Amino acid sequence: MNLNYTADKQSKFYCSAIRLLILLCLSLPAFSASQIEFTPEEKLFINTHPNILVGAETDWAPLDYMHNGQYTGLANDYLELISERTGLNFEIISGFTWNELLTMQLNQRLDLLPAIYWSPQRDQLMHYTSSYIKLRHYAFTKSDREDIKSMQDLQGKTIAIPTGFSYLDTLKKTHPNITILEVKSTLEAIDAVITGQADTLVESTTIINYYLNENHIYGLKPAFAAEFDVDQVYMAARSGLPILATIINKVLESITPEEKKQLTDRWVNVPMTLKQGQTSNLLTIEELRYLQQKKMIKTCIDPNWLPYEGFIDGKFTGMSAEYIAYFSEQIGIPIDVVKTDTWEQSLKAVRLRDCDMLALASNRPERRKYLSFTIPYLKTSLALATQKEEWFYSNFSELEGKKIGIIKGYSPGKVIKKRHPKINFTEFNSISEGLKSVNQGKILGFLDSVPTLSYHIQTGFIGELKISGKFDYDWNSGIAARNDEPHLVTIFNKVIQATPDSVHNRIRGNWLGVRYEESIDYRLIWQLLFGFAVILTLVILRYRQLSKHRNAITDKNTELAQINEQLETQKQAAQHVASHDILTGLPNRSQLLLRLEHAIDLAARQGSQIAVFFIDLDRFKYINDSFGHHFGDALLCQVGNQMLARLRSSDTLARIGGDEFVVILETFDDEEATALIAQELIDIIQHPYNVMGHVVNISASLGISVYPNDSKDVHTLIKYADIAMYRAKELGRNRFRYYTQSLSERTDKRLRTDTALREALGLGQFSLHFQPIIDLNSCTVSHAEALIRWNHPEMGMVPPDYFIPIAEENGLIHELGLWVLSEACRCYKEWKANGLDLNRISINVSSIQFQKGNLTETFKRILQEEGIEAQRIDIEITERYLMDQTERNIHYLNTLKKSGHTITVDDFGVGYSSMSYMKRLPLDIIKIDRSFISDIPEDRNDIQISQAIISLSHNLGYKATAEGVEIVEQFNFLREAHCDYAQGYYFSPPVPAHQFIECVKQLNTRLMGETPPFNIDK
Repeated sequence: MNLNYTADKQSKFYCSAIRLLILLCLSLPAFSASQIEFTPEEKLFINTHPNILVGAETDWAPLDYMHNGQYTGLANDYLELISERTGLNFEIISGFTWNELLTMQLNQRLDLLPAIYWSPQRDQLMHYTSSYIKLRHYAFTKSDREDIKSMQDLQGKTIAIPTGFSYLDTLKKTHPNITILEVKSTLEAIDAVITGQADTLVESTTIINYYLNENHIYGLKPAFAAEFDVDQVYMAARSGLPILATIINKVLESITPEEKKQLTDRWVNVPMTLKQGQTSNLLTIEELRYLQQKKMIKTCIDPNWLPYEGFIDGKFTGMSAEYIAYFSEQIGIPIDVVKTDTWEQSLKAVRLRDCDMLALASNRPERRKYLSFTIPYLKTSLALATQKEEWFYSNFSELEGKKIGIIKGYSPGKVIKKRHPKINFTEFNSISEGLKSVNQGKILGFLDSVPTLSYHIQTGFIGELKISGKFDYDWNSGIAARNDEPHLVTIFNKVIQATPDSVHNRIRGNWLGVRYEESIDYRLIWQLLFGFAVILTLVILRYRQLSKHRNAITDKNTELAQINEQLETQKQAAQHVASHDILTGLPNRSQLLLRLEHAIDLAARQGSQIAVFFIDLDRFKYINDSFGHHFGDALLCQVGNQMLARLRSSDTLARIGGDEFVVILETFDDEEATALIAQELIDIIQHPYNVMGHVVNISASLGISVYPNDSKDVHTLIKYADIAMYRAKELGRNRFRYYTQSLSERTDKRLRTDTALREALGLGQFSLHFQPIIDLNSCTVSHAEALIRWNHPEMGMVPPDYFIPIAEENGLIHELGLWVLSEACRCYKEWKANGLDLNRISINVSSIQFQKGNLTETFKRILQEEGIEAQRIDIEITERYLMDQTERNIHYLNTLKKSGHTITVDDFGVGYSSMSYMKRLPLDIIKIDRSFISDIPEDRNDIQISQAIISLSHNLGYKATAEGVEIVEQFNFLREAHCDYAQGYYFSPPVPAHQFIECVKQLNTRLMGETPPFNIDK
């Protein structure tokens, strides 16, 4: 784990360094705002608008996305360059979906969207810059599909497209015969094609390459280019800021082609030169960027080891030369050869980092200090070259006491010296020198590979020397790369593993066709066979020839069997990577779907049941945020191991993403058995974990669906288990729940409401109603409470108690809250212009809104835009927020209070708060919950509680408001108890804004005893 953590830190360091280098390169021309001719109006805008609010997407990688909490991507690099050349500061607003960002832009809550496609509708609503990114879109299919080559071939087939994509409507209109499968994301579209739910998906090559490489997904290919008029990416300023688009356009025009190339190459033009289905799919984004930055690799070779490698007339040649040329073509960058005279010089050069690697080298312990080794791609055996008169040697022990030559620095020499110290070795710088010494009788023989000795004998010593021995020594060689750049050996390992047999056979056939003869000294045989007839001698010779032939065939069969075994091992390894989660080693989503389909088929034949568990770790995000993702990864592995140890070998445990696991239970007895296993898994997960020196505890929520009772479909079973899991979370977490139809209906309704809620603000379906609040001292209307209402065209009036929690959960509460403030300010100004001057308007602020951290600044900006003083807006918070007394919450309330707002605690008395809690908070008004008012005057306890709250509020310096007043007796009681304010249906229900002025007039008159109660239009 420590090694992975270090590598991750290095990777982040390298990425930061590359980014800094690009920015430094772009700053070389020393651009400044003065070099771009801005008009006086543009200069004034730049000086008066130092902060531009930019809406950043979370997941449109690699163009516009968030990574580890930081905004990054190609669009971000352009924004930094624009900021440098204009002085504008871009404030990044993130955490929203694309539809939410678009709505914020249209409502003028954002100033700029940095990456957006053009459409006629959008062009009417915002100001586009010129395009600065061009993307090419293709239709992607499974690699084995040959029937889809054009849009015409998709007629009657299914295409997967994420909801909201700009070309979705165009496709529906122009190709009505194509079935559209709408999914949530590009990754789900890829899953749909891989699993056969869809025939194709359409995406830009940049986006699809990112997802395929980041998720290690294989088996897709581009089928044809798709034309949807969305190849250009723009920036767009909000309505009312055309001058911002003009300024950005000038900066975009000032960027040189070289600068654009440097920006684009970092994110888009990652080299992808490898053939489909081979090494390109195996290299990660980090490895491809490393190669792009490296630009060229320098290699050293053995200059005297032909036919394996060497120089002829100064040109690099041999088997390794052909391999290096092939490897260079595969990785997309040149591999240059550094010239040396001896193998010893090559070893020294790579130690000094004058070379990045050795093209052919054996893996020896002493070399691992400065080199890392790939798997071997060349194998040979060791032989002995002697004069023609010498005997045949087959064992190293026969060479003891004799002078034997070998190349200086060769790895076999050190191994043989250690095993056979009595052999008298002499080292040479080249094979030619060694063979010359053999020919002159200075040494008995020279050791090297069979092809090398054969090559040099036939080119320089033919008829004088022979190969007199072939030894049982496997000499395996691969690439040896410098160990301070670990990507090198990883990349070449993948290239070597993906090299087809046809390439190996071609290269070996080119160089190993040189024949040699193993000369055998037959003098001893003739002495033993002296006296035998000539015919017997011929029979024996023939028999030996046949024996050698059979042995050769046996050796070839053995070699082929070994090759097949290696290929099968590599195939199994590749299949395992494609079907298993890289972090935990558990089956991934694709493998889970296949296993569940198989389990359903088996259960259908046997008439048995299957249970699907959907498990989600509770509050896992807090662990990641507190300790880091590397800590969370280690915890996930331990949790997976604990669950795996409990399950049976016939069961399946899969990790489908993040902190989510799925279990398939096959052939269980009854429902009690599944409940027992579910509870055991929950108990096991609660076991304390020791992770990196920290002891942590975690719990899990678990949902169960059952085949065939709940569904017979793979995806539906997983979906139902997911629904049941969320119900378990709603009930308090750390428990399990079974799926029921009512859960599904409830979830469907909630999903429909969630979807409609996201569109409602942009469609203008929300409105504000206002309920008067009476000053009980003067018996007149003092102020009003703003209450949001949602009138949906199909669902009708949706209760706030139902849709507000959903808005808090999906994050839309931030946008709703800001809309309520703006709309309340607008109404206040309109009433004031028509003669109604209220003291203030109360708005409800959810505790979720405070989590944004910049709520005070946002309120201040809106009030300045609307021209409303802060004291005119009363902030109502709930008692739940009162209980969450963190220093941060207290700071937020103090900031709002100092800005001039009054602070009211709503629904006081129904929770667990007390006056002692309230003393720390800057409060102004306590609003007594309607549950204490509704039974007055009959309930004496409610009378005493209400009197106590009013009295304690006054003693602490607060004012008191009673809500839910419905009868005159309650009104009279509150006045006698000296309550400050009251509201309720006795005075008026909430009314629309256009009726509020008339409501106040009639209510004030009525309270003075002059007119009957105000009637509201139904």
